[in-house]
Amino acid sequence: MPKRIAFRHLEAFLILAREGNVSRAAELMGIAQPALSQQIQLIETRIGTPLFERNTRPLRLTDAGRYLHAEAASLVDRFEAVVAEVRQIGQGKRGWLGIGFTRSAMYEFLPPVVREFSLNHPDVELRLHEILTEDQPDALRAGTIHLGLSRDPGETPGLLQEALLREDLVVALPRRHPFASRRSLILAELAEEPFILFPKNPVARFPSRILALCREAGFTPVVAQEAFEIQTALGLVAAGLGLTLVTAGVARHIRSDLTFKRLEGERSAFETLLVALYRPGPRDLPLEAMLNLMRSTKGSNARPSSI
Repeated sequence: MPKRIAFRHLEAFLILAREGNVSRAAELMGIAQPALSQQIQLIETRIGTPLFERNTRPLRLTDAGRYLHAEAASLVDRFEAVVAEVRQIGQGKRGWLGIGFTRSAMYEFLPPVVREFSLNHPDVELRLHEILTEDQPDALRAGTIHLGLSRDPGETPGLLQEALLREDLVVALPRRHPFASRRSLILAELAEEPFILFPKNPVARFPSRILALCREAGFTPVVAQEAFEIQTALGLVAAGLGLTLVTAGVARHIRSDLTFKRLEGERSAFETLLVALYRPGPRDLPLEAMLNLMRSTKGSNARPSSI
């Protein structure tokens, strides 16, 4: 297998080709003339053909040398561009940041964060993925995302959690529902009402939370319909097929055919947490910048305003 040509040898070749004089080229490189001549001879030996016509002054390139000069100059320019990009990545000015988010994060919390981050870090590519809370830990461990925005995630072994936002759960009702005139409701009052719930599976957190709250209130909800999407669930509520529980952030995206009511009782029982998930250990600058931005957003929006 032929020996490879070192990058420094290509740089020496390019300088000599530009100067056309061994003495000047060696002086520019800060090396002795014999050392430069040896580097050029090494390149020619490894390539297997002369690169300079040595009987001319100044030195002239052979046809093979002219071809190598064009290609090597392009390689050096590209390498310098790569070095500049690597430097910017190290400074957090370039690169990419993968974020997995639960649907409800898109209603209020995430859009202004994404907008401000993009303004402050225009060369960092944001890759946003809608991922269920229960699937975010695997995506983090696989490296698909750097950061997860989850809803009441429970235990996540091997990952760090950071609470970003507390929101109240509220009841979504049709405008013409008998409870529509009430300021607030007691969960037990809904025992006879049909519910629109999100599909339940063994690891799904949000539907399990709603079922647990209903059982604590003394009843098992009658599930009239299931819906994967929040807007689908709200549409079914508007159609009079049942009611559902959503976060207060969703409720503030007002629909004329719905009304939203707070639940009475111990407030913490009806709170839900939006939580940042990320891997432990050193963090890249884009991730650290995003976390700091989310923390500042948390401070200004720790609890949503009234519906």
